[in-house]
Amino acid sequence: MPVGDRFVELPAEAMLTFLESKGFALTTKPRSRREIVYERAHHVDPRYIVLVYTSVATGNARARKRGADAIRVVAIFDDGKRSYGIAKTPRVFRTGSVEAVLERTHERMRECYAVCNRAIGFYKELSDRSDNKEGRT
Repeated sequence: MPVGDRFVELPAEAMLTFLESKGFALTTKPRSRREIVYERAHHVDPRYIVLVYTSVATGNARARKRGADAIRVVAIFDDGKRSYGIAKTPRVFRTGSVEAVLERTHERMRECYAVCNRAIGFYKELSDRSDNKEGRT
């Protein structure tokens, strides 16, 4: 079966409802002019954010057509002064069933969240080390 035959048209409502059920909210920053972007700040350090580029064009009821785009999930650090990426996962192609696409998207979201966990732990450990070196407790 050719790859294009497995393509599934993803209703925007299904994607957006799914993201909201996972604690994501429509981004308040202009992260993309072309598509709807959802974000979730890390619960320990809100400067670490997971973004989901939905491939749903602004104002549309469906994701883009086959081959036009895929769902992208990334993690960034944003402290208001500077912003940079810390994780970029493989694209989620809209193939199989709607449920399969949403499950793969959820896996990518968890991967990005895990990168944020590691980054927060790493910088906390560095901070603790420097506090101990300077005689602080």
